Amino acid sequence: MNEHVRLAEGLQFPDDIVFQGYAAPVRIEGSVHDLEVVGAIPPELEGVYYRNSADHAYPPLHGRDIFLNGDGMVHMVRFERGHADLTTRYVRTRKFELERAARRALFGAYRNPFTDSSEVAGEDANTANTSVMWHHGKLYALKESGRPYELDPLTLETRGESNFAGQLKSRTFTAHPKFDSLTGECIAFAYNCEGVASDEIELYRVDREGCFTRTERFKAPYCSMVHDFLVSRNYIAFVICPMVCDWERVQRGESYWHWDSHRKTYIGVIPRERGVSAIRWFTAPKPAMQTHSFNAWEDGSRLVLDHFVTESGWLSQFPDLHNPNAHELPPFGERWIVDLASEADRVEITRFIEHIGEMPVIDPRFAMSRARHYWFGTNNPKLGPMLPFGPKGPPFTCLGHFDEGTGKLDFYYAGPDSSPEEPYFVPKSADAKEGDGWLLSMVGRRAENRTDLVILDALHLSRGPVAVVKFPCRVHEGFHGTWVAQKVLERSL
Repeated sequence: MNEHVRLAEGLQFPDDIVFQGYAAPVRIEGSVHDLEVVGAIPPELEGVYYRNSADHAYPPLHGRDIFLNGDGMVHMVRFERGHADLTTRYVRTRKFELERAARRALFGAYRNPFTDSSEVAGEDANTANTSVMWHHGKLYALKESGRPYELDPLTLETRGESNFAGQLKSRTFTAHPKFDSLTGECIAFAYNCEGVASDEIELYRVDREGCFTRTERFKAPYCSMVHDFLVSRNYIAFVICPMVCDWERVQRGESYWHWDSHRKTYIGVIPRERGVSAIRWFTAPKPAMQTHSFNAWEDGSRLVLDHFVTESGWLSQFPDLHNPNAHELPPFGERWIVDLASEADRVEITRFIEHIGEMPVIDPRFAMSRARHYWFGTNNPKLGPMLPFGPKGPPFTCLGHFDEGTGKLDFYYAGPDSSPEEPYFVPKSADAKEGDGWLLSMVGRRAENRTDLVILDALHLSRGPVAVVKFPCRVHEGFHGTWVAQKVLERSL
């Protein structure tokens, strides 16, 4: 009897912001056929929207944990002839399978093997919880601390960890690959390549068939979190920011990442054709962290990098090395420009979106060239109050659209106690004008403990949704997603 009680207590999640209220683990795998739809799903939306989330399957081993350390749970909404179906399924990583068999957590703090149970010493802690990638007819769940996991695109069943038929040498792979809409090429990278703190970064070019056409490594100025990067038509750019890892601190059981504002921020620029042998380093005028990137493009000899930047680290997840009482600062849309014709290592910085934001997106057909339209998650107190601070920072209440052609901002306000997540742009047709498309976003209806998926006219956000796909339950807050058109999906089957 006492043993039974002990086991039951072991399945209680902690009374902590990461595991409470709307942020609480959902843990439900299943499907709902024919979701309720308010309005009408546009006929152009025939296909599947996939997105990934961090949904803890078990209470953390050491009593507390960060939001980022949840298990990968992929959500799939399939659109067919005006109908929508939902499927949710955990990624069967090695970590997930070991803990499912043990019926408890076995792995400890985020990316810290020294805090794991001895039962899983040497095992892979990859949670595959950050993003999803569609390329060469395959669907993958991604997390930058491990290799991709291939999923069945119709059922979300896990097909297994992938090294792309032996072509991927690194033990890690980015959650933010970039795709060339002209060539079909995927450009990707890995950092902390051997699974431990390192200043090495490995760069990959993958053709439309999934063949690695180039693999090469280079050294960064120091070991940094490299969550995202930027690619233009002719260049690749990495921001090396002072979110740093010291393996000795990790061994002592401290956080994997710390914000170190005493270090400089660098930009490494690599010509796509010449590769890392021609890398050039530039020094930013301030310590800054790139949160996520919009796009990179070229203006003559000037390489333009458009991204969201904060002058603090991600302090809701990782500590400040020098100031334990520091507060996380909001990101703004910044334009960083380097002149490749100049011998100076100067970076010119301007704020080109005068509004806070995160989770940026553009029309993917215009990636790597100059874009006009920018969408992002944000807050706008003029439209509605901020929501209480959550486990990954302040939740969004709005989606924003910045039209650089007119300089105007437009907003969709989701309503009281509602929180949109990362938007995703789908063009109305292959030859539609830039921005002429639909914006998809999951919206947390916090007061109802439920989730919707909203479909907005991307150029007219303030008009509100053309359709609201209503889930009868809550799915866990997510990170990044992608869209796969039905015709594309059919060609892969």
